[in-house]
Amino acid sequence: MNGDEDKEFNVFVALHAGALQSSRIPTIYWRSLHHKITNEIYDAGEVFGIGHFQQEEDEEGGEDEERKKDNPGAVFRCKVVVTQESGLQVSEPTSVYLVDHAWTYRVDHARQQLEQFPGLLPRMADLMGVDFHGEAPDPDTVELVMERMWKYNQTYELSQGSPEDKVPVWYIMDEFGSRVQHSDRPSCSMAPFFYVQGGLAYSVLWPLQDLQGRDEVTRDYTYGETDPLVRRCRLLPWIPADLEGVSSVTTEPPDSYYKSIALENKEQLPVEIQPYTVPEDKILKVYSNMSQVTNNLTHPRFQLTEEEEADVVWSYNHIKDYRSATHTQTRIK
Repeated sequence: MNGDEDKEFNVFVALHAGALQSSRIPTIYWRSLHHKITNEIYDAGEVFGIGHFQQEEDEEGGEDEERKKDNPGAVFRCKVVVTQESGLQVSEPTSVYLVDHAWTYRVDHARQQLEQFPGLLPRMADLMGVDFHGEAPDPDTVELVMERMWKYNQTYELSQGSPEDKVPVWYIMDEFGSRVQHSDRPSCSMAPFFYVQGGLAYSVLWPLQDLQGRDEVTRDYTYGETDPLVRRCRLLPWIPADLEGVSSVTTEPPDSYYKSIALENKEQLPVEIQPYTVPEDKILKVYSNMSQVTNNLTHPRFQLTEEEEADVVWSYNHIKDYRSATHTQTRIK
């Protein structure tokens, strides 16, 4: 490893250490992950393979029954297995793999992209087992993909950038990543990773235990969730559960709960101010860091300005020092 590579790796760690740690990617894999990302090395195909097998009759149900209606005949399932003869060792620093994302989108743009992006609908239909022939968008196929994509969807959100950048991003992994099945005792972990320097998102796969040839690669679809009830809810798209007895009542936390959060965040609670009526001829000065506001606030009674001069602050960011913020905010009856 030469000096330049060391410097590049140190910059990579400085920018991504928080994300790597929150995803619980072991440090033993960080250098290899950096090498594979910067050199665009997708070598999972050298270690893993996708196996197809016919679903047994007594195991069918749920999604498989839906598929049989659309595709009469035998139902086949897929799973990812280790094909490398030497297997896969946790202690090997190179045992970390990049998984590409086949489709990344915002929810409100999904249908439009399926209808307009060349090749996207056929690829998603094939990945999800929807029978589709040809390239022209078919409304029925689009509808089926929209229904089934929730069993393949993953999501992440950025911690930096504009408020629009922080809106959750949905993605579907490529054919390899989407074939990795769920297990409550997974053999591997997978987590999304956003490479800041390249502005690209990947999924990262690494083993949790030594694997031999033909061992199945599984992951926990609710990775990181420890609450048993929440896990059952999040697994509903794949594993049916009877939640009739679960109460839907939300109990309001005591005041001490909010006070402890305020102390932990070092927040200064706002002073009480009385609402007042704004004169009809007053032009309100508005500050916002959200493009939805700045691009659409066109009424003549509002004028965009800087934060220190604003009567109204419409911000996406969390306010911790309420006391200094209240002098800029106007409350309207």
